[in-house]
Amino acid sequence: MKNRLFIGILIFSSVGIFGQEINSIRFENIVKSLKLDKAAIKEEFCTEKKMPNAEDSYITVLPILQGKEEDDFFTVRNYIVITDENGAVKNQYFDPEEITSDAVMLRSITIDTGLYNISKSIRAFGVTVSVANGSQPNPYSSETISLYYSEGKTLKKVLNTFELSSHGGEWDTRCSGEFSDDHSVIIMDKTKTNNFTDLKIKTISVQTKNQEVNGDCKEHETSKTTYRTLKFKNGKY
Repeated sequence: MKNRLFIGILIFSSVGIFGQEINSIRFENIVKSLKLDKAAIKEEFCTEKKMPNAEDSYITVLPILQGKEEDDFFTVRNYIVITDENGAVKNQYFDPEEITSDAVMLRSITIDTGLYNISKSIRAFGVTVSVANGSQPNPYSSETISLYYSEGKTLKKVLNTFELSSHGGEWDTRCSGEFSDDHSVIIMDKTKTNNFTDLKIKTISVQTKNQEVNGDCKEHETSKTTYRTLKFKNGKY
């Protein structure tokens, strides 16, 4: 049977921080500029990426602990900033969305600089959050994305925790069981609403049922593809 368990891959950076590599000088300057308590930063989830569509601009995400961390439980909010090469802050946004890691654990935070051209003059970027549990008989994982763009000295959040993928199921850890997998892709549509590009969502949903027959593990899989559209209204999708 295929291994369906979610595996988070963490990569060391130049300052010992996991995720997309973050420059140590920029990191220190951001912390100093925002007057952050280093003890409250979940450094293993900090991440940084150069903006491909803006000169001398870097996106950095710093997860900030909310309250105390206890055993395997913690809650963070993301401080998202855009800086120059030296770490001077151009834009800053303290996302109100709380990310809680407990039985369903936070696995990774990454920055997506895909071609999210949401209007004629605005290209957004994404921050993805991946979570998973540690259960073998009842595996679960999910990845969500939020979209932002720079506005003045802050950031505008236009899409909040949209689920890109999810996996869940129940099985006997040998063969018999059922699983569901959903994977969505965001497509920039040709139509617009309130001068912002409509987001066409293509979702492939796969249902898998495994059953032991005469000592062999038989897999039956069905799939369907659906489409829907997210429109820009009241400042967000």
